[in-house]
Amino acid sequence: MKAILGRLSELGLREISKLLTAAGAEGVLEVDGPGGAARVAFKNGNLGGEVSPALLTAYSTRNGTYCFRPGGTGPAAEWLPQEEFFARLDAEAKTAKAGSPTRSDVMRGTEPSGTGDPLAELRDSLAQIPIPFGAARILIAAADPRPYRTLIPIWRQRGWEVVLDDAPRWPEGPAPRLVVEHLPVTATLAGQDKSWLALAKRAAARRPPVPVLWVGGLADPWLRHEAIGAGVEFMLPAPAGDAGETARWFRDDLTLLADRFLSRRGESGVGEAEAFRDFFLALQVDADPGEVRASLLRFSSTFFARGVLLEIRDAVFESVGGYGFAFANPVRVSRGVAMLEDVVIERRSVRLDAYPEEGRGAIARVVAAREGLDRAEVLPVLAGGECVALFLGDRPLVEAGGTEALAAVLARSGALLGLTQAR
Repeated sequence: MKAILGRLSELGLREISKLLTAAGAEGVLEVDGPGGAARVAFKNGNLGGEVSPALLTAYSTRNGTYCFRPGGTGPAAEWLPQEEFFARLDAEAKTAKAGSPTRSDVMRGTEPSGTGDPLAELRDSLAQIPIPFGAARILIAAADPRPYRTLIPIWRQRGWEVVLDDAPRWPEGPAPRLVVEHLPVTATLAGQDKSWLALAKRAAARRPPVPVLWVGGLADPWLRHEAIGAGVEFMLPAPAGDAGETARWFRDDLTLLADRFLSRRGESGVGEAEAFRDFFLALQVDADPGEVRASLLRFSSTFFARGVLLEIRDAVFESVGGYGFAFANPVRVSRGVAMLEDVVIERRSVRLDAYPEEGRGAIARVVAAREGLDRAEVLPVLAGGECVALFLGDRPLVEAGGTEALAAVLARSGALLGLTQAR
């Protein structure tokens, strides 16, 4: 494994520690923040390092850069379990906030190191794996790609990353900052309107919301009404063709609107969910599939009290790992169970309490959850945009909607798990 670098504003010390501990990583995390440089060593799931003013400032403000260097840790005066180490950091942070004379005196003696270029090391070392800071990513869902053949090269010249899909699917990887939905013509749209509306709703439900430009379908009053209700921010009529002056006006209009929406949001970098995902993948770059599965389940255990990873086979969903449940041997759930098949088809997570009790009870019996499932959620594990496995998590340890980081990791981990893609 190579060194991993990034910004604390995108992934804080506690989140980095979760990922390193889940992966069983050994090495040193070097931090350079407003209070100076600090280091924390990781070994056998424990942390070692002085709770210094520099570390405390970086932890409290989430300001600065980090670099994890795998390998030897060197000597440590004391090794502490992860939660105990952060409990000590939290206690010191409260003391500093309360104005403890001893801590304040120490803090005043530190010299800021943030006046230089915090990314100089990142640029100077091509042997390291940087956590990407994000480029403007645009999803174009268009049943007919012809109007975009000329537009996409222009947008890429602007530094925008463009994902073109012929169906209304949420893309694998980082969330887009803008969605363009170009509907099929009315004759071929019949029966598909719900899927196009669902994509708009998903974009609008993000925090912060992802703006949606809606192209076509304006002659249908019901569809236009539903699209506005789904959160679409701007609607354009579809061009008559992909050549001529009207096509050029269409491209110009889309470019101006895209630039307006992206400027409004600003280039704020990747979100925490994407930073989680990129750090996890960097940690697993040299790991074998068994190690990746174990790391993924350990990481999942910080979101759910118990969970199981289910491989998708032709006739069954079969467990390939889990924790917290009472089953000792691999368990199998027959294909066709609506709540699981919905995740496979739509490639999005579902809450099991939205389905009939009978189905939830059947799954609870299979995984030996005698007392039933409690606020269980099923998330897709993707490889190349296809769902190859499911993660069933039960008894969430985070507040509602707090599993976005886990979902981002699962969405990019499928190819690393050594699973056979379902046919």
